[in-house]
Amino acid sequence: MNIDASILIAARNEEDTILRCLQAVGQLRYPPDRYEVLIGNDQSEDQTGELVADFFRNKPNYRLITITQKMGKQAGKANVLAQLAQHAQGRILLFTDADCAVSPDWLSGMLKPFEQERIGILTGCTQIIGQTVFQKLQAVDWFYGQYLIKQLTDLNIPVTAMGNNMAVRRTAYDAVGGYENLPFSVVEDYQLFTEIVQRGFSFGHLFNREVLATTLPLPNWQSWLHQRKRWMVGALQLPPYFIILFVLQLLFYPLLIVLAFWFPTAAATIWLIKFVTQTAQLLWILNRFRRWDLLPYLIGFEFYLHIGYFISLIYYWLPTKLVWKGRTYS
Repeated sequence: MNIDASILIAARNEEDTILRCLQAVGQLRYPPDRYEVLIGNDQSEDQTGELVADFFRNKPNYRLITITQKMGKQAGKANVLAQLAQHAQGRILLFTDADCAVSPDWLSGMLKPFEQERIGILTGCTQIIGQTVFQKLQAVDWFYGQYLIKQLTDLNIPVTAMGNNMAVRRTAYDAVGGYENLPFSVVEDYQLFTEIVQRGFSFGHLFNREVLATTLPLPNWQSWLHQRKRWMVGALQLPPYFIILFVLQLLFYPLLIVLAFWFPTAAATIWLIKFVTQTAQLLWILNRFRRWDLLPYLIGFEFYLHIGYFISLIYYWLPTKLVWKGRTYS
């Protein structure tokens, strides 16, 4: 059988979200005999396995694989994906998360760029749907971060991939030896992206509604801090010029306040230029994705962004363990 794509999903304790994810995959506008769906049940302690097994009944292109052992140096999600990839038959491997719902055209949209022979890894776009102010600010943050990555990608500057909406050419995946032969990292998507780019494969980032996935916001500050600590691990592995840009962003307001003591007009002008530019970019994003519900949160996002940088860095340096999906990592 000629399989175009294998969709790989790692699931651990996802009984509240897994059916939403699978129902979205089931509505893909793509010939069902040309793709397969593989779910790895990673020792779930709830009803995840039972729900998936019931959903997969009478669906020959869906497979549930129970994960009980470690492969190579991997743990957690990367360990699950390494084992799923060994069962996959598709020429393109697609990755999404158990708490994500992909759009109906996601599969066809993600496959199109692979008509170019050298593209090895591709990232789609993910949005957050939330209700509270905190959740809305997360949504703005995700859009803006992906927009910046897209601009750098178009300049052929590699940054990262996002494992909840990602596609990898099988030959590129095999060229790096698969997840099982990579060093362990809590940012497994960044690790895979870096290795593939270093092998000479090209990369891409799609920023449109066709490949849009929808994920859930983090419910509280504690889970948000753990996510940011995990992201900081990847951010601090970026090239030095990215670290410099990060530090400048971190110090923007402290330096602006100091400048305002001697040159208040210059400080106000710099702030205005930054805010107007950032707001113009965000308005373009909201229009592109029809997310005008986020418009009232653009001013608050300026403070969320900069305070978030400080909090993330402080929490990263605190001697706390990283907890993710009920597991603790060093």
